[in-house]
Amino acid sequence: MLDFEYKVLRLLYQYGALKVGNIAKKIEMPHSTVGSSIKRLEKKGYVIYQRYKPVFLSNKGRDIAIELTRHARLLELLLINEFGTDPKIAHLECEKFNLLFPCDVINKICERYGHPKECPCGEEILNSSGCYCEKDI
Repeated sequence: MLDFEYKVLRLLYQYGALKVGNIAKKIEMPHSTVGSSIKRLEKKGYVIYQRYKPVFLSNKGRDIAIELTRHARLLELLLINEFGTDPKIAHLECEKFNLLFPCDVINKICERYGHPKECPCGEEILNSSGCYCEKDI
């Protein structure tokens, strides 16, 4: 999954539904690029899309958005606690590389810190009974 596709999933999780043009403005990407991304996400079953209508997350898309957000928040915790990274920088940086870590590594970070309920910036870390990440993301 490309970084901006993850941003699309996060936005849809946050707002519920958005039109392609609104998504493009929020992530500062060309409308055509976002449109292509939406079509790829639809083929993978992550979004529900009809031309000229708002885009919605499917159940599968919601699960992956939650899991990838969980990854980012736990990595933020790791950057701050282990490397003394400034919390604002950690928050921004973890979003960039959270797709690089497999679920088993993220779950070990979660275990190491006692299954925290929120990250240092105060955002909730949702519990995960399993990992929803997939190889084809």
